[in-house]
Amino acid sequence: MIKTLRCFLLSFILLAISANITCAAKDSLNNLPSWYVKPKQNNADNLYGIAEGYTMEEATKYALADAASRLMVSISSESNMIREESQNSVNEEIRQQVRQNVEKIEFSNFKVSKSEQVGAKFYTEVEIQRTPFLNQQQEKSQFLAAQIADLQTDLDSKNPIQRRNNLVKILDLSKQDELVSRILNGAGLANSDLKSKLARIAKFQNQLNAVNEKLEFFFDIDSPKEIAQAVRSAINKEQIKIAKVENSNLNQVKIAIKSNSHVEKIYGSFITKLTIDFENISQGKTVASNSIEVTGNSIISEQESYSAAIVALKDKIQNQGILSILGIIN
Repeated sequence: MIKTLRCFLLSFILLAISANITCAAKDSLNNLPSWYVKPKQNNADNLYGIAEGYTMEEATKYALADAASRLMVSISSESNMIREESQNSVNEEIRQQVRQNVEKIEFSNFKVSKSEQVGAKFYTEVEIQRTPFLNQQQEKSQFLAAQIADLQTDLDSKNPIQRRNNLVKILDLSKQDELVSRILNGAGLANSDLKSKLARIAKFQNQLNAVNEKLEFFFDIDSPKEIAQAVRSAINKEQIKIAKVENSNLNQVKIAIKSNSHVEKIYGSFITKLTIDFENISQGKTVASNSIEVTGNSIISEQESYSAAIVALKDKIQNQGILSILGIIN
């Protein structure tokens, strides 16, 4: 009897909670603009997007991303379309991809057609003229293809650093082209050639993986130990080999590090300014170089301030990437 009563009470509580949640959801929807709850659908003349944000700029940016994502399609290994233009819902992964890359999509001839503030949030609807927007995307795709072709020129004859740099740039441009092609493909333009571009990305990724597998670094024996250790640790995270023996192999790059430190005592603190020069050498020729400066301070000693400068170096590597610090990529 008691068990039955408990079950009854538990069921009643769950139903009450469910009802409250449903009511709250309805109240929340009622507070939103009607044009936001039931957004306009794309037509032959215009594309539409809606979004919310804590500023008008943020809401507009996301609304443009939403407009682009309505055209997006994702092709799996079975060539299934994840989203169609007529659907209201959108695959979240695709939406996030567009949001992250919305700055790389050029929008022209658009306007904020509706906007309203509800509480702390702004709600916007954008309207984009369809034909000019798609024409612009086609032009961008052609421009990206030309850039990729230029970077491919004599790719195999370049040294490993140059080859890796070109492949990284090619992949970045190819992924931008993929984004544009998904938009064009979603708009029904068959010449977007999305499948072949996805295959091209896979090909370049495999080439980059092969370069990374062959590429190896060797540290010049005279390089400052603490700096070399910080660089070595970061290279390990990039999963690039570090050789123990120097050789003249085309795929080996020797890292020569030189540093100069200057210490001042200001208001009781030791301040170390550490200048570091990196030189990357392949087959006796410098293929990349860079110079950076970091600062560390301590009230304890000069050595502690130098250690603080090494920590600042590690932070700089973390923020900019080790290959950028070494001067290998721009």
